[in-house]
Amino acid sequence: MGIKLVALDMDGTTLDSNICLAPETREAIVRAIDAGVHVVPCTGRVFAQLPREILGIPGLNYAVTANGARVTDLRENNTLIYENPIHKDVLSMLLEIVTAYPVLLEVYIGGRTYMERSCFDAMGSYGVPEEYYSLFAESCQLIDSADDFKSLLKSQSVEKVNIFCSDTEIKGRMAKALNTTGEVMVTTSMETNLEINAATANKGDGLFHLCKNLGLHAQDVMAIGDSNNDMEMLKYAGLAVAMENASKPIKAISNFITTTNDALGVANAMNRFISSEWVS
Repeated sequence: MGIKLVALDMDGTTLDSNICLAPETREAIVRAIDAGVHVVPCTGRVFAQLPREILGIPGLNYAVTANGARVTDLRENNTLIYENPIHKDVLSMLLEIVTAYPVLLEVYIGGRTYMERSCFDAMGSYGVPEEYYSLFAESCQLIDSADDFKSLLKSQSVEKVNIFCSDTEIKGRMAKALNTTGEVMVTTSMETNLEINAATANKGDGLFHLCKNLGLHAQDVMAIGDSNNDMEMLKYAGLAVAMENASKPIKAISNFITTTNDALGVANAMNRFISSEWVS
């Protein structure tokens, strides 16, 4: 099998627990690109939240963001290759469900993220991990009033809705109610969040459309991830690699388990598999 594309989850995978890119991981990515392999961030993050350290790597040409709802060509003024937003009727339905609970809503629109200012000011009470405060401060467009926030959602195409809730019982109830509709894809990437996309939007679908654009097939792909929102991406890839810190379901479907994100798991996996006998 010749690996021609490596799909990398970001948080909990490529980035360490301090949300940083280790020099060794960067070196492994550069070596793969130099060997002619496409290296693609495949993240639940919105496009505007892609780490600068990642975007600054020469030859990194594509990104799959918002759990596959957006695929971007980074070479051509961030040209949109594919999008799979939430339908307006479905958005209204899911908002009716989740706004019945005390939650923080973060919505992804046009590659950017939006949030009510009152929620931003109380992030900690909703279970947002402290290490993400600065990321939100840099990337979120804050909306001053609830009415303006509702108007924004009605007028724009929404890629994804990210919910933070510190109460696990409430989070479970919301997930059950949303899944029962059959109209959305509900995943999670951390203990306190729910990520809601269109029913057909996931990292595997976004990766499929990118590979189709590049003339590649599943057997050409290695994917590395740790969380349940990586499930479809790992199922799609010819070689699925789970982090040692991955969830049990992710480990169960993977071909190989590498070390943790704090122990250079991505670099170790890439150095193992991106070599002369694996690259064609």
